[in-house]
Amino acid sequence: MLFLILVGVMLFGALSFTVAQMLRTGDAEGVGERKASVLADEILAVAHQYRQAVQALRISNGCEDEDISFENSTIGGYTHTPVASDDCKLFHTDGGGLSYIAPSTEYGDGSDWVFNGANIVDNIGTTAPDLIAILPNINLTVCNSINDKMGITALGNDATIDFSKFTDTYTSTQTIDFASGFAAGCLDYVNSGDNYFFYQVLIAR
Repeated sequence: MLFLILVGVMLFGALSFTVAQMLRTGDAEGVGERKASVLADEILAVAHQYRQAVQALRISNGCEDEDISFENSTIGGYTHTPVASDDCKLFHTDGGGLSYIAPSTEYGDGSDWVFNGANIVDNIGTTAPDLIAILPNINLTVCNSINDKMGITALGNDATIDFSKFTDTYTSTQTIDFASGFAAGCLDYVNSGDNYFFYQVLIAR
C-alpha cells in the first residue's frame, strides 16, 4: 500500500511539474483553448491600440500616411527617411504616446511586432499597399482563436508575405488574400514551414 501511495505522489509531482512548465514556457497549445482565447484577446487589444493611435496621428496630428514612424528604443530598423517629426511617431510622447512592449512568449516564440507597408490586404481599401502590423510566429491554438473571434472560418495559408519594416515608402510586393475583406486575422506562412502570424490593418489605402 505504501508503495502505491509513493507511486501516486511521484505521478502527481510529475504532472504538476509538466503543467508548471507549460505555463512557464507559454505553450498555449498545451494549456488549452481557454488560455489561447485569453492570449488572443490580448493580441487583438494591442493591435486595436496600435490602429487607434495611428488613426489619431492622421486625424489629430495631421500626419500623412508616408510620415507615420515606428521608430522606438527597443527594436531597430525603423529609422524614417526623411527624419520624421516627433508628432508623427507612434512611440513618442508627442505622437501616438505609446511605449513599445515586447510580445509575451506565451503568444509563440516572442517575435517582435513588424510594422509594414509592402502588403496589399485583399478587398480592404484600394489595390494600394496597406499599412499593417504583423505578429509573427504565434502558436496555432492562439491563431485559431483569433480567427474564431474575427469570424474567419478556415485557417488560410500564404507563401508570399513581405515582412520588411516600414520606413516611409509603400511598395506593393505581396497580397494577403486568404480571408478577403478581413482587416485582421491569422494565417499560416507556409514558405518557411508552418509559421503562424497575425496581421492587423492600421491604414487601409
